[in-house]
Amino acid sequence: MKKFAWWKLIVGFVFYLFFHQLYDWIPDTIIGAILGESIGSIYAHMEMLFYSYIVVNIIDYVRNRKEINLEKFLYARMLILASVPWMMIIIYYAVEALGIAPSHTIEVIWGIVTTLIGFYFAIRLEEPFESMSLNGSVKAMIVLAFLTALITYVGFSFAVPDNFFTPSH
Repeated sequence: MKKFAWWKLIVGFVFYLFFHQLYDWIPDTIIGAILGESIGSIYAHMEMLFYSYIVVNIIDYVRNRKEINLEKFLYARMLILASVPWMMIIIYYAVEALGIAPSHTIEVIWGIVTTLIGFYFAIRLEEPFESMSLNGSVKAMIVLAFLTALITYVGFSFAVPDNFFTPSH
């Protein structure tokens, strides 16, 4: 296993913070709504991790393009991008699922910690995912998951469904 790339975690988190504040800096703009937190929602935090990790991957590719197998890189990163924001959120909500109601300060700290865990998780998945052999149908499913994640992050930047975590019966 390669040495952990701490720069990715730091750069990813800095971009996450940037996107978190972007809408405050450029309110009522499409770019602010899509990349920032125009709607205080769970999905906005997932999308900010998604976009931040895209930036990290662009930087990673530019820095290491001579050593990268582009196809393996793209499929691994698309799979990570489609799944890790969900993993971050389930870790975040584990506290609430245990019936623990933290204070606002502890909730913010926990949010920061779970965001860092999300980036750590994403970075740790890169090497094993890039070494996987994928057949055509798996590649198609990864593309589907990535594109639908992108569509929902953009679409839910403007309106989040009511009761996002509650079934509608």
